[in-house]
Amino acid sequence: MEALTALVASLLAGFRGLGVPDVCPGDWAWSVTALGVLAGLLPTIGAVVVILLRRSIGSGSSTGYSGAESVLVAGIGVLSAGLLPLAVFVGAGGVFADATAGRTVPGLTAAQSASIRVATCSSVGTQSSYLGRGSVAGIVGGGDVVTSVTAVALLGVVPLLAVLLVAVQARSALRRGPRWPAKFFWLSTFSLILLTAAVPAGTAEHLWVGILAASLAGVLLVALVPLPSRARIERIRASRDAPRAPSGQSGHGAPGYGGPPDHGAVPGAGAVAAAGPSLAERLAGRFSGRAPEAPVELPTRAAPPPSAPPLPPAGPPPTGPAAHPAAGPMRSSGTPAPTRRNTAAAPVPGPPPTVPVRGARFRLLRRLGSGGFGGVWLAHDAKLGRTVAIKSAHAADAETEERIRREAAALGAMRHPCCVQIYDLLPASADPGLAGMEGLVIVMQYIDGVSLGQLVAERGPVDDVSAARIWAGVAGALDTAHRAGVLHRDIKPGNIVVDPQGHPHLIDFGIARKQGDTTLTQTGFVLGTPDYLAPETAAGQPASPASDAWQLAAAVSFALSGHAPRGEAQDAVAGLRAAASGAKLTHLPTRTAHLSLLKQELRTDPAKRPDLRTVESKLDGWLRRHGYRVDGPVTAMFQRP
Repeated sequence: MEALTALVASLLAGFRGLGVPDVCPGDWAWSVTALGVLAGLLPTIGAVVVILLRRSIGSGSSTGYSGAESVLVAGIGVLSAGLLPLAVFVGAGGVFADATAGRTVPGLTAAQSASIRVATCSSVGTQSSYLGRGSVAGIVGGGDVVTSVTAVALLGVVPLLAVLLVAVQARSALRRGPRWPAKFFWLSTFSLILLTAAVPAGTAEHLWVGILAASLAGVLLVALVPLPSRARIERIRASRDAPRAPSGQSGHGAPGYGGPPDHGAVPGAGAVAAAGPSLAERLAGRFSGRAPEAPVELPTRAAPPPSAPPLPPAGPPPTGPAAHPAAGPMRSSGTPAPTRRNTAAAPVPGPPPTVPVRGARFRLLRRLGSGGFGGVWLAHDAKLGRTVAIKSAHAADAETEERIRREAAALGAMRHPCCVQIYDLLPASADPGLAGMEGLVIVMQYIDGVSLGQLVAERGPVDDVSAARIWAGVAGALDTAHRAGVLHRDIKPGNIVVDPQGHPHLIDFGIARKQGDTTLTQTGFVLGTPDYLAPETAAGQPASPASDAWQLAAAVSFALSGHAPRGEAQDAVAGLRAAASGAKLTHLPTRTAHLSLLKQELRTDPAKRPDLRTVESKLDGWLRRHGYRVDGPVTAMFQRP
């Protein structure tokens, strides 16, 4: 305490030595105000440090920072806006309390100590009595009316204004990312009002006046410091080894999930900040300009071209997920395969099926699908001795190519029974069997199956058991991918495929798409509308684990009801406007045990959605409590009307 008092006394003496005017109430009083300015700049310095720190850590995920980063940012707020200013208050109070009591003030000479006890103007008496009188707690409401009103203004209104300005600084420093750490700045400043109750009232009044002036200037200073660009934040986020799932948890359970139903507001009722029709129209204009592509249907069992010799025996049938956007029908015991309709209106451009080329690893068999990324082909891989799916992945620049390589490598290293498996990534020019293709090609596992969208369209909505198995399995696959640093970005019923054994698989990861890109052309199950787009993504924010979780819940809601949660939009503009504004979820299933969990996961605020691991755990628990196998097949005969 003595060391702190000596340090603050030295600072006060320094300000006084700079030529602080010796006018009423005195040079020491104005030195305290100058010290308050210094204390008020501490939160500003903390906010600037946070901005500079974000140049290295980005913004974490769209909803939060990692554990160490959270502690660091919060610690900067508490230190700069709370602990250090508190030390200034305590030290200054000690200086003038000692001077008033006639004690030697540490850090000051005898002459300096004596000058504090001099009266500059008769209205306030000596500076020591003016600055060291009473306490904050004792003066508010005590004494005459003028003194009480002055105390309320300087010790109540002025501090609250300073708290407001500190909050503005913190939120300004945290824009383009999660803003929850701002509370550690303004709450710390607010706590000074309570923690400084024992400080002499005169000292506290002058300090708060200085802090308010500095806080006002600090708002302008923080606004002038450039934030890291959105592109840089995205690059940092993409380079993380294991991005976290959103940390916000709902405080409510679901019927049968170990908690009461959620009676809160229906998600989607609020509006997403900074989103509006104009943004939706700009996004829609970007994608609707693409020429629609005819949907490609996969024959049930297409034979190789007549000119092609028989394929060598393939290895054991793949057990991983499908890797193409248009899957074949599911065949299960006792259930006929759904009849496929050939709706292709025009041939799809691209290289024709090839005959074997000497020394070639691949032989293209037929096109499985197409989209903005290029195309997906069924091919025979001589190296692996099996049939695979090959997806073209065009990289417009070196940065995009590096991201494709990184995410493909991460997916190739992970193993999950419901997740697409990546075998290889290579330039098309590296193999003569890929003649006619350009850029990078991703070699993926292939499995014959039928999409969730087609199953529901032909057989009706699924029952609760099937929905729980689909949701839990795909949630586990997504969580595994997120921890490997890969986002899907385009989850919809057309990208969830049920294999012949009745197990769901997540296909078509977005490693060949730009971050934030959304397929609005005629691919998969969604034809030209962003019905499965998370609100924050539609509003222009980057994709995140939370947005993947929203899209998966939307696909499950479709499986249970036959409709997208917001209903089917008429066009891309209407769909994007509804998504970006957090439109009401008017088509949620009503006769399901999963309704409460769906409402929680489809909340507009990403921070309030349960993470995927929590969702998977709740669904697994629900299945076990009702006597069902967690890893059982999706039933072929759907029961829900």
